[in-house]
Amino acid sequence: MTAVVAVIALIVALLLAGACAVLLWQLNGLKVRAAALTEQVEALEPAVPLPVDLEALLGAGSRRVLVVEILNPLDVALTRNKAAGVLAAMAPDSVRKVVLEQASRELVTEMAAEGVEVEVRVHAAR
Repeated sequence: MTAVVAVIALIVALLLAGACAVLLWQLNGLKVRAAALTEQVEALEPAVPLPVDLEALLGAGSRRVLVVEILNPLDVALTRNKAAGVLAAMAPDSVRKVVLEQASRELVTEMAAEGVEVEVRVHAAR
C-alpha cells in the first residue's frame, strides 16, 4: 500500500513540476513581450522640448518670431480620433505630422477670425 502511495505522490510531483515548467516558459515569454512593449511606449512618449537658441539662428534683428511646440501630439490625436491609437503604434511620425499640420491650419483660422494676419509653417527640428 505504501508503494502505491509513493508512486502516486511521484506522479503528482512530476505533473506539478511539468506545470511549473510550462508556467516559467510562459512567464519568460511575457517578460520578453513586456520589454518590447516598453520600448514601443517610450518611442510614443512626447520628446523633451528642444532648447533652441533661435536668436543665434535668426539673428538679433527687429523681427520677432513666436514658436509653438506641441509636446503631446499623440495624445491630441487620441482625443480627436480613437483609431489614432492604432495608427500611432504603427507610424507615430505620421501621426505627429498630421497633428502639426491640422494645428497650424486651426491656428491660422482662429487668428484670422480675430483679425490677426499670420503665417504658420511647420519646421522639423534636428
